[in-house]
Amino acid sequence: MHEIAVPVSILVKDLKNAVEGAFGFVAVRGELTNLSRAYSGHIYFTLKDNESQIRCALFKNQQRLNHAEIKADSEYIVYGKISVYEPRSEITLIASLIVPAGEGLAAMQLKMLKEKLKNEGVFDASHKKSLPEYPETVAVITAEGGAAIHDIIKVSRNRFPPARIILAPSSVQGKDAHKDLIKALERVALLENIDAVIIGRGGGAKEDLDAFNSEELARAVIKCKYPVVSAVGHETDSTILDMAASYSVSTPSAAAELIFPDSFAILQEVENSIYSVKKSIESALNTKSMYLDNLVLSLKNPSEVINSSLHRTEKLIMTASNAISEIIFRNFERLSYIQMELEKNNPLSPLERGFAIINQQSHTVKRLASFNISESFKITFKDGTVEIKK
Repeated sequence: MHEIAVPVSILVKDLKNAVEGAFGFVAVRGELTNLSRAYSGHIYFTLKDNESQIRCALFKNQQRLNHAEIKADSEYIVYGKISVYEPRSEITLIASLIVPAGEGLAAMQLKMLKEKLKNEGVFDASHKKSLPEYPETVAVITAEGGAAIHDIIKVSRNRFPPARIILAPSSVQGKDAHKDLIKALERVALLENIDAVIIGRGGGAKEDLDAFNSEELARAVIKCKYPVVSAVGHETDSTILDMAASYSVSTPSAAAELIFPDSFAILQEVENSIYSVKKSIESALNTKSMYLDNLVLSLKNPSEVINSSLHRTEKLIMTASNAISEIIFRNFERLSYIQMELEKNNPLSPLERGFAIINQQSHTVKRLASFNISESFKITFKDGTVEIKK
């Protein structure tokens, strides 16, 4: 009998191998109690329910992955692996992730992703782009035939009829919906003269928002050269798309109201501006009129001013008349001289003296050697031209 007995350490080691081998990664829900933080930085606590309890440890190197606040006497879900602490043969749950029971793993993972993107600067204001005051063309990425595109078109027609809407159809829920959204955004980015992009959908359940919580979509949004408006119809916490986009609103209709100005308000502003300009002009005219009236009233003897002005005017007219006569006389002499020179050099003057001009092949014949008797020619006299045809 003594020969088959094993040391305690061997038994405990066998138990450790059996327990740790039987359980993989586990998720355990219970109330967190006996919370303590060791000098080493490790956190120890107990997770219990009405019937049982288990000791847990969250080591220091795992704490950076946990963003939830850990408080005693609160309910949590602890994800980790079962281990046996050999010195006391104690079963311990080595925690990897601690999530408040009301949130669940998916919510915690989403929080962690948001924190990661925030730390990387994906949500920084430097990526935000401004909307134009009067947009001409807006691209909408949403489901074709869905309520979102109809709501956007309706609002745009009511507020700003000249605007043009371009639909880039995409699925908005499902496993690969985020990939469709990214492809649609890439297609839009290739277009020219787009003033803004709306990405959104109508209302839906919380689980329908997975496509808008995509890290890849967030990075595609900040790379887009156009301002992106997130318009996911929901009342839950902000999606990653909301945080990455230049603007975020609760519904597609709200996105259209944000982007498109109210044409009636614009017309009212124009009318107000015209009225203000009209009033300003009237005020300026009244001021000038009063100034003119004051000038007229300041004249002590208007007849003297008028007579003095007439006298100066007559002298100016006489001086101008003499100057003009002198200019005309000088130019007349010059003109006469030019006329004489022109008459002297007039090629038709010899015709007055009985000479004639012979033209052959559109050229004046100056020498007998250049005259061809076998070809037609013209003879020009003082009183006309005769054509001699050959």
